[in-house]
Amino acid sequence: MMTAAAAFNRAEKEIAKRQQATEDLDFSIRHQVLESNFPPFDDSIGVMFCHKKPMVEYDNVVYLPVKAKGLFKAKRFKVFEGGRGSAKSRSAATAAVLRCVEKKTRVLCTRELQHSIQESIHRLISDTIDRLGLTKHFTVTNTHIRCKNGSEFIFSGIKNNVNKIKSMEDIDICLCEESEAITEGSWRVLTPTIRASGSEIWVIFNAYDVMDATYTRFITHCLAELNLDRSFEDDLHIVERMNYPDNPWFPYELQLEMEKMKEEHYRDYLHVWMGEPVGASENAIIDPLWVRAAVDAHLKLGFKPAGVRSLGFDPADTGNDSKAYAVRHGSVVTHCRAWFDGDITDAIDYVFEAARDLRATDLVFDQVGVGAAVKHHIRQLEGRDAFTTTGFLGNDTPEQPESKYMGDRSMADTFRNRRAQAFWLLRDRFEKTYRAVEKGEYTDPDELISLSSDMEGVDQLISELSRIERKRGAANNNKIQIESKDDMKKRKLKSPGLADSLMYAFSNPPPRPGWRKPIDYKDKGYA
Repeated sequence: MMTAAAAFNRAEKEIAKRQQATEDLDFSIRHQVLESNFPPFDDSIGVMFCHKKPMVEYDNVVYLPVKAKGLFKAKRFKVFEGGRGSAKSRSAATAAVLRCVEKKTRVLCTRELQHSIQESIHRLISDTIDRLGLTKHFTVTNTHIRCKNGSEFIFSGIKNNVNKIKSMEDIDICLCEESEAITEGSWRVLTPTIRASGSEIWVIFNAYDVMDATYTRFITHCLAELNLDRSFEDDLHIVERMNYPDNPWFPYELQLEMEKMKEEHYRDYLHVWMGEPVGASENAIIDPLWVRAAVDAHLKLGFKPAGVRSLGFDPADTGNDSKAYAVRHGSVVTHCRAWFDGDITDAIDYVFEAARDLRATDLVFDQVGVGAAVKHHIRQLEGRDAFTTTGFLGNDTPEQPESKYMGDRSMADTFRNRRAQAFWLLRDRFEKTYRAVEKGEYTDPDELISLSSDMEGVDQLISELSRIERKRGAANNNKIQIESKDDMKKRKLKSPGLADSLMYAFSNPPPRPGWRKPIDYKDKGYA
């Protein structure tokens, strides 16, 4: 039987417990964005966005790069992409912690794969709480971080916890780290799961490939603004590119590391520190640096489009591949496009019309695997136009097999087939262009290549060109061979329709005598 004293003590403890719970629920620390570097006069935390490191830093002010300002705007998607040392993750962790101490907030910290808590940003969040002097307001365990006001951080991977993610409710912020690895399937699971009123998805990543799901979802449509160092904003999104020059607190130690990589491994520097996507392995036939140098090379080197207008066309007669075409005017690639809509007959009609509109002199199409009906449709259209139509057979023997290539070896002894020859000659153009643009070496513009930056599919084209690999092995008798589309599919890569189309565009037959005379399209009824 409980004594009166024991009952009194128990009641007193229960009252104290309830009072503490009430205090916990009422707990909040406001933050306010400051316009100048003066600390708040109340108990709130000030947030200051800086282009450069301030001369004086106050204890109750949080200092962030100016490009982190979007973290404090009300948007469904807040996207921050860029390289190492930019303070993207640190800024996101800071904003999330401030939000949690201001009001009850559930934050899901996720990534594509997370096998243990050590692979999460648990340590980053914990360190941020400590750095902001808010440790007494949080309880940190091995799996969760909770605030007195009911806020909490949850850590979980997407791919290995799909059902768990789907069942989560009342998530206010989904903070996605290393988002370049998140697949399209995972985005389709994650996005509708984060459905609480006013909920937000924060996307932090360093782009790997322009064809990755995260890049195509959030970056491709606003790349023009980002390339001009502008933020992109609409009703749903705010997108920022953050790199180390945007971080006023970029550490000296990282600066030394960055400068060393920039000097010794410039390609790696562009990806690691400047956030540029990569796409090439050691076996890639075209270096991504060469491709980047070729963008607007005609403007950089001061030559104009001149000569043949050749259109290359990849019909994609079978499978789930896109149709694609590319157009060059002399050495300048002026148009490229890839699409899925319509059947192959529609695509042929569309491309023939494009060739007329662009005043093409040649149309070269992939003849391998194209069905008899398609060939018949093309033959019906041939002869009606002012341009020459040519089928390309990649398995044929190289063009001009007895002519020499780079020394004493013949074309036939150098290349396994026509496809290998055509891509390698395209590779030579990119290498010469790189040396002309970056090294100042003069080369006849007819031997170069320039990719117009305003083309619709230029980013996809750049990615595809850097993905194609050389096949090696004794079976090739030391001849150069390029991997096939089937080989690329085995590497889980899509068919390079735009890259193939570009190769076809540079594989047109030698110009007819008198080709420099302007073609009279009126004779064909297309004026």
